[in-house]
Amino acid sequence: MQKGGVVMSKVVIIDDDMIIRRGLTRTIPWEQNGFTLAGSAGDGEEGLKLIDEVHPDVVVTDIRMPFMDGFQLTEAVKQQYPEIKIIMLTSFDEFELAHRALKLKVFDYLLKPVDGKQLLDTVKRAQLELQYELEMKQKVIEGMPLLRQRFLEKIIKKSLPESEIRSHCEYLNLKLPPTANYSVILITADDYSYPEYQNRFGKEMLKYCILNVAEETMRANYGGLVFDSEDNEIVIIYYDNESQEQMEERAIHIAETIRVNVLTYLKTTVTVGIGFIYAHPQHICRSYREAKAALEFRHIIGTNRVLTFGDTGLAPTNPEEIILGGLEKELVLKVKLGLDKEAQDMLEQIKKRVIEYKFVSLAQVRLIAIQISLLLFKEMEEFIEKQENLTENRDTLNAYYHELERFPTIQDIFDSIRQLTVRFLNLANRQREIQTKSIVMKAMEFMEQHFATEGLSLQDVARVVHVSPTYLSILFKKERNITFSDYLLKVRMTAAIELLRMSDLKSYEIADKVGYSNPQYFSQCFRKYTGYSPSDYRSNA
Repeated sequence: MQKGGVVMSKVVIIDDDMIIRRGLTRTIPWEQNGFTLAGSAGDGEEGLKLIDEVHPDVVVTDIRMPFMDGFQLTEAVKQQYPEIKIIMLTSFDEFELAHRALKLKVFDYLLKPVDGKQLLDTVKRAQLELQYELEMKQKVIEGMPLLRQRFLEKIIKKSLPESEIRSHCEYLNLKLPPTANYSVILITADDYSYPEYQNRFGKEMLKYCILNVAEETMRANYGGLVFDSEDNEIVIIYYDNESQEQMEERAIHIAETIRVNVLTYLKTTVTVGIGFIYAHPQHICRSYREAKAALEFRHIIGTNRVLTFGDTGLAPTNPEEIILGGLEKELVLKVKLGLDKEAQDMLEQIKKRVIEYKFVSLAQVRLIAIQISLLLFKEMEEFIEKQENLTENRDTLNAYYHELERFPTIQDIFDSIRQLTVRFLNLANRQREIQTKSIVMKAMEFMEQHFATEGLSLQDVARVVHVSPTYLSILFKKERNITFSDYLLKVRMTAAIELLRMSDLKSYEIADKVGYSNPQYFSQCFRKYTGYSPSDYRSNA
């Protein structure tokens, strides 16, 4: 109920003593304090009917009543309306009564005779708690999509205990049956692989459209969860109680239906990867990694198609999974930075981590090699484009995968990864040398064009060539064996010497033209550089 635009909380009084009931309903200024007295009742049964009719926010009830006492009433109300706040009244200061009231999670327990102000204050506190709970509930509802997203991201990235999966699914209202078979289907837009190609939707809109196609496909005939992963993929956690063979056929059918519909309605292409089938939601993460590995094979097999993990020629993931914990990404970063020793050390750490597993299969090690090589080729793509032939590069990648199939030992596989790492380290360092020389050349050109600017600083030039002042200073020393300030002095003094030889300008005029507003300071710098004052140099020249 509202009064003057303000929502009024509803209160119900239940007490078998008519005098007390009248006193509580008539002597307390309910409306002036933001409450609506929604009714009163003389016993628990009558009170429960009243509560069903008016749906109050707060119930004030006596404990000792005929037909249905306050405890029985509270149990019935809490079962049907758990959000209602209940305040109990009693004439008996008994520990057992208070203990039982607490077990029923009543809001408060007051002794008769109840002071009107005390009761009103208690009802106000109950109202505040109710408002807080409603606000928290609303925030949880609003945040539920994000909570679901985070949980689903977590379940595809790591194996969670059954109890955690069950509790999260119950809380987030997600369906992941404990007895079903599971397979992960990953969808990625082929446009994502080509930044220079701008699809007509824009990246986020395209992802949203593909997500809708996947949801419509699953909603029609299949059980599963569909969500947009942070890795630019649409993830389908497909589950069914059918046999493994039937599920494999259906997973391929689902993937092919989505691929065709995207092509038909969105006029763009997607590639779909499918992982193996597992008999427990704990193993969704395995199927996800396999689907991701299958998806990466589009670099070899081609895009706009459905790829299963079986297409890679590898066996299903071993029950004892190898978790690298991000070491492979650190390795790629070290390679990209051209850090030879650090990259080699990181590769040794990965090898050590793999060997520590008791039951690691050769197929698992091959999968790790594929993941690392794909990361390397993907991250080094920019360098490859600048320094190597792309067709040769694709052929090399293809040959590398075929070569992996022939290696009989873990040592052979890691030796091949090491060779690939060395190749890309050399590539990164060559590119860095080219880039370094380019930066220094641009800085020198800028200084030669703007040396007359008074106060030209390392910071000014660094800003122009888009590096930090410290880094530019290091580059100068490394590439030219001269400091930034010494090079600037050289440029200015060379220009000053030329002006002294070829013009009749006075010393202070020349100082101004080469970036010095103070002629005396210019003369000091000139003498330090040439061993002569400007006037002596002109006379000797």
